[in-house]
Amino acid sequence: MKKFIGLLLLVIGVAVFIGDFGALLALLVAGALMIYGVKRWKRAETKGKKAIAFTALGVAAILLLHWAPSMMGLLIGGVMLYLGWKLLKGDNTLAVEVGASNLPEANPVMVESSFEADWQAFLNKQNQQG
Repeated sequence: MKKFIGLLLLVIGVAVFIGDFGALLALLVAGALMIYGVKRWKRAETKGKKAIAFTALGVAAILLLHWAPSMMGLLIGGVMLYLGWKLLKGDNTLAVEVGASNLPEANPVMVESSFEADWQAFLNKQNQQG
């Protein structure tokens, strides 16, 4: 059953990832524009060059905002690919079963430290004297 769910997650993840592939290209273009804008801004000596750098940064920001929903699709598709691959490979670190068998026991193990033993001895001594 886990392998079937893993395969299903892989198929859906690939479909979502390929469906939002245009967003990946837009992300690359926006990143290139941002790098160009920052480099141009640092080397700008005139107001005209600063205006070009600011325009490049603005276009990159607009691209990122425009493609933000598709970026979320890429993120979800990537997570589905990862989880599907882990389930398909049989990695049990993702499977967390909640049941009565996983609940902690009602009576915890008491570990006595030297302080605890000294304190109990002091209380016993006080009870015997008073």
